[in-house]
Amino acid sequence: MTADAGPPNEVESVAQWLGRPDRPLFAWLDVPDDDLVAGVAVICPTMGLEAAYSARALRDLGRRLAASRWAALRLDYAGTGDSAGTWTDPGLVAEWLQGVRGAIGCARSLGAPRVAVVGLRLGATLAAAELADGGGVDDLVLWDPCASGRKFLREQRALWAFLRDQATEWGTLREGEVWGSGGESTDASLEAPGILFSAGTVAELEPVAIAGGDRSLASRELLLTREGRKLDRVLAERLALPHVETEQIAGQEALLDVDAVTPEPTLERIVHWVTEPRGPLVRIERPTHQTTVTLRSEGRPSVRERPLDMGSAHLFGVLSEPEHQAEPSTPTVVFLNVGRIGHEGPARLWVDLSRSWAAEGLRCVRVDFSGIGDSPTRPGRTELVEFPADALEDLDDIRRAVTAEGGTELVLVGLCSGGYHAIESALAAPVASVCLINPAITYYRGVQHPERRFEPNVEASGLSDREAWGSTRPFVSTALSRLAPLRDAARRVPGSWWVLKRWFVTASPGRMFERLARSGVDVLVVSGSVEERKLCEGERRRIGALIRKGGLSMETIPNLEHTLLERTGRDRVSALLHAHVTRRVAGARGAGPAGRGAIGLRR
Repeated sequence: MTADAGPPNEVESVAQWLGRPDRPLFAWLDVPDDDLVAGVAVICPTMGLEAAYSARALRDLGRRLAASRWAALRLDYAGTGDSAGTWTDPGLVAEWLQGVRGAIGCARSLGAPRVAVVGLRLGATLAAAELADGGGVDDLVLWDPCASGRKFLREQRALWAFLRDQATEWGTLREGEVWGSGGESTDASLEAPGILFSAGTVAELEPVAIAGGDRSLASRELLLTREGRKLDRVLAERLALPHVETEQIAGQEALLDVDAVTPEPTLERIVHWVTEPRGPLVRIERPTHQTTVTLRSEGRPSVRERPLDMGSAHLFGVLSEPEHQAEPSTPTVVFLNVGRIGHEGPARLWVDLSRSWAAEGLRCVRVDFSGIGDSPTRPGRTELVEFPADALEDLDDIRRAVTAEGGTELVLVGLCSGGYHAIESALAAPVASVCLINPAITYYRGVQHPERRFEPNVEASGLSDREAWGSTRPFVSTALSRLAPLRDAARRVPGSWWVLKRWFVTASPGRMFERLARSGVDVLVVSGSVEERKLCEGERRRIGALIRKGGLSMETIPNLEHTLLERTGRDRVSALLHAHVTRRVAGARGAGPAGRGAIGLRR
């Protein structure tokens, strides 16, 4: 033991799996490089869309704790993140509680003097419920907690209703239209944005609750509540306990919103509170972690998974492959980030597809661009930028790492901004196929973009990141910047900006798809009705001809929710991707134009 030590030189993050071999849970362990710590904190995330938006903040919290001489263990529950399981598995809530207990046990086994738990939203509910049943810890932070599972589910229903109303207000849904099936559940299951709770999970989760003021959960407790929000009765009762502190925090709405803005004061407060007790430092023994796990599902072949560290920027990815090595000629499917959502994909779709396709013999990699998900931010750049200025450099690193694993042919799958990056990469260096879902194609500086959609450091230099990319290689980015000075003038004449943009400023979608097809890239585009109209405006003849020649396949799904958060639309997209990848890429690329154009343009 040592009484004191300065800050570590570096913080290291180690990817590992915990728990049972047949149901491994994915986790990150953040530690000082010399392994000297005063304690270990278990970080319990929330779920659904909240989890996707807050994931980067929890990564930041873990690394800040490690920089302050506390190790941090960040957990994915069963059926979430990169852990084993799916949302339809029975007994999930019991597994979630066991996962919290197992993570606390792992933290204790490291031999640190103190153990803390930090739970966000539903993660606070699960942590508090498990601690009430299984004994306390030294320190507990309840960060914007839900008093019960029932309250969390009620809030998720309200969020889904709000997003539907917002889509109608913005015109992406007309009055009377609905996403997907539009039907309410008849079996007591619950669908919320990016989450599907089975009827059994709903019944198990509703009664899970934070204990009232008559039960101690930890030696010290910190309750962080949203500024201006009335405290739930049960939580208010806890404040009567002498060891419970409370504070109001600001910025919580932005953390759990699409902008995913990290509330810096909240993270600073948590780190300061957890590390405040000064005690001896001990050198912990890092657990011997598995680098590869085998995931087994009844009725289909087993799949192996392991983390990847790619390139000089140490980009993070997860490789899924058949338990028995894939054929050397088998292409590798690469799933790209969706906006600021991590490598799990929208509603965990990339995880589900990776494992399903790996069971069928394909090799799949889901990746994080720099500054997104679990990848570090490149020096001088800003994290959580939807269109990173270094995305092409990231893709070069990803290509080298993936092809080194086996197979030189790649299939790029991207939704929205991921579709844009797939196009840029395939134009720079052709691939076997690109699968584009609601691809974002047209960007220009005349529009007010949300914060951190583009790299602010590049904006400050007088160039957009689109133009900065254009100075190196990308085809689309270069075209977008050519006649920027004429844009404002052209917009004053109805219709003239569309003509200028289509014929002189940008490569039209049809011409981009033609260029990909000429390079031998098999192109699949899946879009909703609104997105299809934008893609095909003034382009139907060109795109139709390309489809007939077999260079392009397009599918239109009426009322598709743009980000695939709605289950019915997501399932239809999944089926189309599966048909395209398994038929065209894995086995039928030699079928000729008739085979390649068989799907056609549908509405």
